[in-house]
Amino acid sequence: MSRITRVMVLAASVVLATSSVFAAAPPATAVPTNKVDDYLSALWTTVLETPSAQNPFGAGGDEYECLDLGGTVAPFAPVSADSCTVKPGTKLFIVAHSVECSTFEGNGTTEAELRACAIAGDPDSDYTVTVDGKAVPVVEAETPLLDIVLPDDNIFGEPGGSEGLSVGHGWVALLHPLTPGSHTILIDESITTTIIVTPHR
Repeated sequence: MSRITRVMVLAASVVLATSSVFAAAPPATAVPTNKVDDYLSALWTTVLETPSAQNPFGAGGDEYECLDLGGTVAPFAPVSADSCTVKPGTKLFIVAHSVECSTFEGNGTTEAELRACAIAGDPDSDYTVTVDGKAVPVVEAETPLLDIVLPDDNIFGEPGGSEGLSVGHGWVALLHPLTPGSHTILIDESITTTIIVTPHR
């Protein structure tokens, strides 16, 4: 089975409630696009290699929907990620749409087959992302062939230590840190998420 943000079998979209702004913020800016493939790789590796009990795609639920990618936070869950609270200086990896295909799900056995599966899940129209009403660029991202080792209690129900291959593809925005306060991220004018940046101490 392939995984697609917002339309996936184990998949995810970013959904939230809007809240008031604590402080006026300058428009969000995007990080250069040459890093997005690395972040998408880190995201899907984290999802696949995290035990179900701590996984938003498993039994972990909402408590684990803000994934830490080494200092960058990605709101990512099967149906919605209601909100994420982050420290000042934290980058955000926003996934407008992503598909992951793996050998664990029977999507293929070669890199070419897995990549074709992931790309086949692309939408027919472009995605849009705004932060506090300001549009930010959404760019294409694609992982290399990922070597995955499943943990015990994994989301596939396979024996711990099982090895497999995965490829992910998607449309994303990697944002520079936002100012302290509450910020609203809107995807396709219908899916919202609230990012709360804690005040400086």
